[in-house]
This record gives sequence, structure tokens and C-alpha cells, in this order.
Amino acid sequence: MEHIYPDMDWNISRSHDKSLAPRCPHANVHRCPRYYQSYSLLGESGITTALTPETDTALLAKWKKTDLWPALAEHATSISGSNGKKSHFSNFCPEVAFDTFGLFASSLCRYADEIDRANAESWLVGNGRAFAKDWRWDWASLNPMHYSECPLYSQLAVSQSIVPDSTKEEIVSMKPGAFGFSVDLKKLISRFSRWWLSRHG
Repeated sequence: MEHIYPDMDWNISRSHDKSLAPRCPHANVHRCPRYYQSYSLLGESGITTALTPETDTALLAKWKKTDLWPALAEHATSISGSNGKKSHFSNFCPEVAFDTFGLFASSLCRYADEIDRANAESWLVGNGRAFAKDWRWDWASLNPMHYSECPLYSQLAVSQSIVPDSTKEEIVSMKPGAFGFSVDLKKLISRFSRWWLSRHG
């Protein structure tokens, strides 16, 4: 099986192969709910600096109103562990994972204890399985992920290209007409044209 070490070189190579930007264009707490939730939980856990309470509350309310917020607990970003240790990071934004741990991954799980870690190190050395760069020295399991493979990436690209905040226009308005409202066909056609160009231009 191919050994993957999802660092910056790996990420840039994947982006180049896909003709995409080096880093995710939605990597911002105001643009992506998974990016927000990942940093929010890291802050709560004391792993990174926490968002201010006002910012965290406002962003949580904002994203919960959208259909991008996970409906099932299994799909939500989470941090778990035992004995007070935060060791399992699930459904994470790979951009946040890299900025925090140096690896682009959607899930990362540390060894349960030092015995498991020592056994893994012995196996790596004894079986000649260790690479120059090998995440198994620090992690029991890891799921490499490029941002384009994130479940939210395509949804965010579509939602932001169809109705960007800066170009919202009133297409249906309450004006005197046969049915009490009218439709501005010019604006409707214009918006559809912008969407079409954004997808096929």
C-alpha cells in the first residue's frame, strides 16, 4: 500500500494535479462551518487560542441556520479521548488539521498509551517500515485528505457561486399585477448567466 505523508508538499502536489489553488478558498470561520467548528472545538479544548465568546456564539448561530450544518452527530466535527487526554479528532477540516498538527487530514487518532506507542515504534524499526517522514511515530491512525475531497467543498462552491452576498438582487417583488407580484426576467436571466459562467467559464 502506498505510504502517504500528507504534509505541505503532498498537498501542493495534489492541488497542482487538480489545477486548484494550493489551499482551500473556503478556509475561514465565516465561509465554512467545518473550518469554524474545528477551530471552535480546538479552542474549547485548550489546544489552540479560543475564539472570543461573542464571535463563537455569532458563528454558531449563523451556521446552524444553514443546511450545511451537520444533521447527524456522526457527521459533526468532534474531539474525544479518555483520562483527560484529547486523542481522537474526527471529521476535521484538513486545513485546520495542518495548521494545528502539520498534516492535512480529516481524522487523527493518537496512541491509547505509551505502551501502544512503544510497540508501534518497535514494529516500525524492526520491520523496516519507517519512512523518512512517517506519521505513525505520533499517530495510531490518520485519514489524509485534500480539501477538494471534503464533503462540504462542492456544496460551498455551489452555494457561493449561485447567490454571492455582494450580488443579491430582488427578482420577485410585491407589485401590482395579475397575481399580486411580478418577476423581473432581466435580473433572473442575468443571475442565471453569472452562475453559468462561474461553472463553465
